[in-house]
Amino acid sequence: MFSQGITAMFLTGFSGLLYQILWIRVFSTLLGGTTLSISCVIAHFMLGLGLGTAWAPKLLRRSFRKEIPLYSYCEFAIVVVVCASFAILTGNTESITHWLRDFSGPSLISHFLLTGIFIFPATFLMGLSFPVISYKFSEASQHQWLYAVNCLGGAVGALLSYTVLIYYAGLGKTLALGIGLNFLAGVIFFRHKFQNFSSEKTANTPSHQMAAEGLSAKTIKIWAVCLSGLSGFFVLSLEQLWFRLASLLLGGRVYVHSLVLAVLLLSLFLGAALSPRWKDLPVRSQVSRLINLLLLAVFSVCVGFLFFNHTMGLAVDLVSPYHKSLHFVFAAALLVLAIVPGVILGLCFPLSLRLIQAGEVSALARTKSLSRAIYVNTFASVLGSLLATYVLFRYLGTVNSLKFLCAALLILALFGAVQFTQGARRGLTVIFGLVLLGFVILKPLSLNSAETVLFEAEDEFGYLSLVQLKPYPAQPDLTRWAMFNNFSSLVAPYGFDKTKVVQKNLALYPALFAKDLNNVLVVGMGYGLTTEAFVQLPVQQNITSVELLPLVLRAQSEMTFKNNDYLKDPRVINIAADGRSYVALSGKKWDVLTVNVDPYGVGTTHLMSAEFYKIVTQNLAPGGVYAQLLFGSQHSIQALINTAKQSFPYYKILPGYDYDGIIFLGKMEPFTSWDAARWDRAEKLMPSRSWDQDGLNTPNDFDIAEKVANSWIEYIRREVGVNDAIVTDDNLLIEKSRTSATDLFLNYPRDY
Repeated sequence: MFSQGITAMFLTGFSGLLYQILWIRVFSTLLGGTTLSISCVIAHFMLGLGLGTAWAPKLLRRSFRKEIPLYSYCEFAIVVVVCASFAILTGNTESITHWLRDFSGPSLISHFLLTGIFIFPATFLMGLSFPVISYKFSEASQHQWLYAVNCLGGAVGALLSYTVLIYYAGLGKTLALGIGLNFLAGVIFFRHKFQNFSSEKTANTPSHQMAAEGLSAKTIKIWAVCLSGLSGFFVLSLEQLWFRLASLLLGGRVYVHSLVLAVLLLSLFLGAALSPRWKDLPVRSQVSRLINLLLLAVFSVCVGFLFFNHTMGLAVDLVSPYHKSLHFVFAAALLVLAIVPGVILGLCFPLSLRLIQAGEVSALARTKSLSRAIYVNTFASVLGSLLATYVLFRYLGTVNSLKFLCAALLILALFGAVQFTQGARRGLTVIFGLVLLGFVILKPLSLNSAETVLFEAEDEFGYLSLVQLKPYPAQPDLTRWAMFNNFSSLVAPYGFDKTKVVQKNLALYPALFAKDLNNVLVVGMGYGLTTEAFVQLPVQQNITSVELLPLVLRAQSEMTFKNNDYLKDPRVINIAADGRSYVALSGKKWDVLTVNVDPYGVGTTHLMSAEFYKIVTQNLAPGGVYAQLLFGSQHSIQALINTAKQSFPYYKILPGYDYDGIIFLGKMEPFTSWDAARWDRAEKLMPSRSWDQDGLNTPNDFDIAEKVANSWIEYIRREVGVNDAIVTDDNLLIEKSRTSATDLFLNYPRDY
């Protein structure tokens, strides 16, 4: 029976993390790829698990008329609820969008309510499953193994979700796999029935050991419950830190979150799998080892501190900011800063279970104690995650947040050493802990790897910096600047003339064909060059610039290397929001809508998918024009252009960067000829340039440029292979087109 329980817990751990990744993906589409929407998903995921675990003992105390397969019923109910959740979400996007648009309260409330309706029922049932299945087993070591295998299943699910399943199978098939795993878990355990066994007695308790060792069972249980909660708080706080560090070291790809989750859960599995080896140790020895484990976790992080600054210096290439390469020091940093502490903290929770269950003599009482430990751990995890994201990072920054958490772990260890150790061991432990605490506080650390920094700050989205690049070999006298978020370059370096030209053309091209210029929307701010270009045009009402990262808005006024007078124009409105959700929820019709985002950034496929283009067509004013810069590898360019061409009945393809991308124009009505374009309107942005420095000044110049761009696209079609079926959608096909074995290390392609 235990082998069946192990199998069932692996399957449910796998499916649970699949659902979490899918919910994040779907709600990012509806609510935007903001930290708020992701936090709401994770909060309801953890709250459901916690409350379901807390309610499980009440369910087990009920008297059933006959024995029933209670665990299997929970799994079958999860299947039904998850199916209904995703069916309603994916089938009623327009209705949900209208509800969000009409909601009069803060976005925090609307996001929290919406995610809760669709996530909480399923995760509540998931929370029931672990206590219910543990009720069938009497040994604390069995509970530890169930927890360990559940973490292992979650690690595998997190690892395979983005890197394999969603890329190659899509959202629908990935969901079907998760549902199938829950159903299989229910079938496997269906023969094992439940009824009220609250009077069942066992002798599985170390309380007599505590009395013999002069320890209070009550005091130990309180300390163990506190350890359970604090370990959950620290683990989820550290998860946020590890995600920040992984983004800093490895870039901002969309599946970094899955990789971090996989590493975290695998670490917890390894720790929990080791814990049964210590089941027969005396209680005082177990407590002493827990204290030593906390000290060892902090010691591992301190080792990482020794080469932290060097690691940050390698995180970005200050000559070619788009270049990413794998360094051994990155792996070493993640090992000592994340994996080793994760394994150690993974040991703490299962080891605390035996202490928490001390003195319990029935299966129901042990399950109740187990549930208490789990929901305390879970609620503390939610609190830790939210505090780290919205408080620690914002006010302390990544480095000081890491130091703060290390200091808190040390204080917990020192308190335990004073309370539960004796003699020389107590003195040595306290001295070692104080030495580590002093090192953590005094060791200077910095995220900055550049000599000249105009702006740097941190918030829940990450670390943003505006730095001066090193000399470019081909143009050593050229001064260049770059904007990084988590050491991923957001836009092309400022200083190259082509950067200014392309951003200006994103305003020039659509202005020539738009019927009116009353309301303009720019998605993706960068250096503000496109917005600055629109200011020079006769826009009648508003030029709204939407940027996902609030710090990019703050950095605008710090760009002393350029003229920022456009920020004073009363028509300019800068908003921090997700571009996709803003377009869908604004309720406005736009005369010109432009998008300029890196197709390889976090979640930016949302802004170049067939689903997004459908939203755009619904929000363009009559005669309105959509403009987007599309660039990247040849395979990606083909997919992007195919999608855009299939989404707009009328389109034009014009030059972008030097044979590395194009500017796509889309309309719902036919384009006029170049001769009939609105040249009077765009005269302040003329003349402009095309590829190879070709001047753009007359209708004939633009006509030639369009023909050259189309010829280049035809060349790509021949090189890659004509496949008009390749499109980008919310299954991340554009990112799938770039996935390879080396891409798991987040290297950019050679032709990028």
